[in-house]
Amino acid sequence: MRRKYDLTQGSILKALLLVALPTLGTSIIQMAYNLTDMFWVARVDQLGLVPEEAVSAIGTVGFYPWLGFGLILLAKIGTSVKVSQAAGMNDMKLVEKIGNNGLILMFVLGLAYSLFGYFGAHLFVGWFNTGNANIDAYAISYMQIVTSFGLTFFLVNLFNGVYDGLGKTFNTLLVTSSGLILNIILDPIFILDKINLFNLVTIDGLGMGVKGAAIATVIGQSSILIIYIGIYLSKYRPFKVRIIKCFDWKVLKEISRIGIFVGIQSMLFTFISMIIAKMVLSYGEAPMAIQRVGSQIESVAWMIASGFQVALASFVGQNFGARKYERIKEGYKVSMKLLIPYGIVINILLFIFAKQIFSVFFSNPETLRVGKIYLEILSVSQLFMIVELATAGVFNGLGKTFYPSVVSISGNLLRIPGAILLGATLGYSGIWMSVSASSIIKGTILVIWVIYFLKRLGKPNGILFENKL
Repeated sequence: MRRKYDLTQGSILKALLLVALPTLGTSIIQMAYNLTDMFWVARVDQLGLVPEEAVSAIGTVGFYPWLGFGLILLAKIGTSVKVSQAAGMNDMKLVEKIGNNGLILMFVLGLAYSLFGYFGAHLFVGWFNTGNANIDAYAISYMQIVTSFGLTFFLVNLFNGVYDGLGKTFNTLLVTSSGLILNIILDPIFILDKINLFNLVTIDGLGMGVKGAAIATVIGQSSILIIYIGIYLSKYRPFKVRIIKCFDWKVLKEISRIGIFVGIQSMLFTFISMIIAKMVLSYGEAPMAIQRVGSQIESVAWMIASGFQVALASFVGQNFGARKYERIKEGYKVSMKLLIPYGIVINILLFIFAKQIFSVFFSNPETLRVGKIYLEILSVSQLFMIVELATAGVFNGLGKTFYPSVVSISGNLLRIPGAILLGATLGYSGIWMSVSASSIIKGTILVIWVIYFLKRLGKPNGILFENKL
């Protein structure tokens, strides 16, 4: 079995697709899990619980893993980028050193996340001030169970990041999907006491409600980690786990230097999303419901872009390590030739069929009217969002994560004053306009910036690869 997928030779399009498509597949399965999780939780009325309270509880706690994902990215991105660059140099010893130090950093961050999640659950849930004792109780219980195994969540993402850096995202797809599919199967069993399968047969469940959803999630994540442990005990491991021997402050600092900006960006984005959600909620349940469903509809666009972000980061990282600068430039051009037409098609489809798309979820005429407004506004920025996400992959591969993070953080922060000003005159439409406008600004600036960087790439006074490890 090859220890890496070589992205420095052969067809550029084939290389990008072989990395991007498995990442897309992982995202699709993750989305399927999220939807099925909500689907079964919304049926706890058979246990005498109020579905809206159960769903709200999990939705409230859902912001904590998003904050945690910012910490994960701090270690994952830096590890993945340095692994890809080392792989481009064909230095598998360096891959081992980077992987082990990334593991150390992820362990420390995961432990901190787990401890606060368990002991600080009351504090975190209390911040939302739901005013509903049942929601708070469900949320605290769910959060404490899931975060007790938060370290598992972190370590799994570290191993995923190593495979991503090696260009072996198909391995990531296989391993991660197994846990997500197991989670999908276990959800109804742990949540409900009776499961009716296609009106043909009824199966007894454990009827644990919200706690059951948390336990199913823990088992699913743990199964992924167990598979990775098996891989790292076998001859097919990407590197040997030798933490003490490979410990190196210099490597730890380099991983942190690359990942810190992406991590901060992710956590700030979560905070801003929480603020925007509260603003939309002030206009009633319909706009908030539309925004929640609308974000899932938009995910069709960003999942493709995220796949190419990972692919470009791995592709650029390996070719940067191999000092194949012209191949990097050509790789970005090939990606844009695919993504720009795709983004334009998405823009048009979401704008024209906005009402029809939301009619799959809602039947109320007023809700459909609000949904039509939402997609008409957000559809305009889909192309720019796609381009921004993919372009960030180029910067990540070069180890220049500071630049896309600055653009993203600045653009996202603009959403708040923009939402306040436009919301005061246009209501929830103004808030969504602010979000859409910021995406257009971010995408435009980042493309201009990457073109400037790529022109200087490989030139004596420009960007050259230096092995700092």
